[in-house]
Amino acid sequence: MLAVTYAGRRLSGNIKDRRGFFQADGSMPWWAVSASIIATVVSSVTFISVPAAVFAEGGNLTYFQVIIGLAVGKVVVARLLARPFYESQGLATSYEYIARRIDPATGEFSMYLGLLLNVINSGVKLLTAGLVLDVISGWGLAPCAFFVMVISVLWGALAGIKTVIWTDFLLFGLFALGACFVLIYMLLGLERSLPDTIFWLDAQAKLVLFDFDTDPEKRYTIWAGVIGAIGLSIAQGSTQGTWQRVKACRSVGDAQKAFDFAALFYVMHLVILGVGLALFAFYGERGLPDEVALELVSSPDRIFPHFIATELPVGISGIFIAAIFAAAISTLDSALAESSDLTVNHIYTRWRPAETEIHYLKAARFFMLVWGFIFFALALFFGNYSAEGLLDLTFKLPNYVYGAIFGSIILARFGIGTFPTIVLGFTLACLLVVWMSDAGIAFFYWCPVSGLSMVALVWALNPKAPEWRGVVDNWSK
Repeated sequence: MLAVTYAGRRLSGNIKDRRGFFQADGSMPWWAVSASIIATVVSSVTFISVPAAVFAEGGNLTYFQVIIGLAVGKVVVARLLARPFYESQGLATSYEYIARRIDPATGEFSMYLGLLLNVINSGVKLLTAGLVLDVISGWGLAPCAFFVMVISVLWGALAGIKTVIWTDFLLFGLFALGACFVLIYMLLGLERSLPDTIFWLDAQAKLVLFDFDTDPEKRYTIWAGVIGAIGLSIAQGSTQGTWQRVKACRSVGDAQKAFDFAALFYVMHLVILGVGLALFAFYGERGLPDEVALELVSSPDRIFPHFIATELPVGISGIFIAAIFAAAISTLDSALAESSDLTVNHIYTRWRPAETEIHYLKAARFFMLVWGFIFFALALFFGNYSAEGLLDLTFKLPNYVYGAIFGSIILARFGIGTFPTIVLGFTLACLLVVWMSDAGIAFFYWCPVSGLSMVALVWALNPKAPEWRGVVDNWSK
C-alpha cells in the first residue's frame, strides 16, 4: 500500500484546478486509462463471487456469456460515446452533455440517477472487501469495511483522477498476478493429473460454457448474458466515470483505443472462472469441514476467502489478500472521484459560485470523505442481504435504475426528447422493471428491455429532428 501510494502520487504530479483533479488535463496515456477502465470493472465482487458461483452446487462456466457481452459493450461504448464526449467543449460532466443535447432538467434528473447508481454499486463492492478482510482477520465487518474505505478516500484525494488512473494501472498488475498465482498453486496441489481433473469436472457438469435456452427466467443464457451485458455497458458508459476517462486521454483516437483494449483485458475474468473450477476440484478431493459447509449456506461468498486463509502458506496468502484489496480499492476510489465530481460541479458550485479553484479542490476532497461514509453505511446495510450471493446482488440492485440511464444516454446521443417525455419514459422503465422482477424474469433483461422501451416511447412522443429542437426551446423558456 505504501509503495502504490508513493508511486501513484509521484506519477500524478501537481493539481491546480478542477479540470486537473477530475479530468487529468487530458494528459494520460491510453494504456494507463485502459487498465484503469478494466480495474474499475474487476472489483472484489468479481474476485470473490465469480469463483463462488462456479463452486456452488449447479454452478458452471456460463458466466462466460456475460463476459462476452461486457467485452463487446466496451467496443460499443468506444464507438457510441467516446467521440461525442471528447469533442464536447465547455462541459464538466456527462450529465451536462445530456442537458445540452436534450434540456437542463433532463440533465439534472439523470445526474441524480447516476449518483444513486454509484452509491448502490459502491456499497455492494465495499461490503465484499470488508467480508474478505473479516474472514481473514476476524476484526468484524464494520471495522474491515471502514479500513478499506479510508484507504480508498486517501488515494482518491491525493490528486483526483490522475492518482486513480495511475494506482488502478499498478493495482491491475497486482491483482492479475495474484489471480494467476493462486490458480497455478491450486492446480499444482491437486492429486489428480490435469487431464483427469478436466474429465472429472466435465462429469460434474462444471464445464458448460453456453446455454441457448430461451427461458427468460434463466440468468446465464447467451441471450441474457450478451444482450443484457451490452445494455449494462452502455448504461455504465453514460456515467461520470466514463466521461472522466475519455477526457483524461490525449485524443479521440486514444480514448477509443483505451476502451477497445479494455475489452481484451476481460481475459482476466477467464482466469477468475478458472479459479472457481480449481476450488471445486481442490475441495472435491479434500472435502470441506462441516462448520464451513454450514456457513456457506448463509454466506456462499466466503469459500474463496476461506481457502486463502486456511490453505495458502503465510506470506503467499498475503499476496492474494493484497490482490483482492487492489481490486476493491481500484473500484471504490473511482466511485469516490465520480461522486465528488458530480457533487462539486452540479451542486456545490451553485451554492458557492464565485470561489477560487483552490477552494473547489478542497471541497472535492471533502466530498470524497463524505461519500466514503455514505458508501460505508450502505455496505453495512447490504450485509443483511448477502445470503443470496454478492454476484447476484451486484447485478440485481443497479438494474432497477440502469434501464433509465441507458435510455437517457441513447436519447441524448441522438438529441431526442424533452423533460416531460423523459419522465414518462422513466416511469414506464420503472414499471417494467417492477413487472419483470415480480414475473421472475432474469435481471440481465431488465436494463435493455426497460431502456429500449423508454427510448421507443420518448421517440414516439417527440417530433423528428430538426423540429424537436423548437419544442425543447419553447419548453425551456
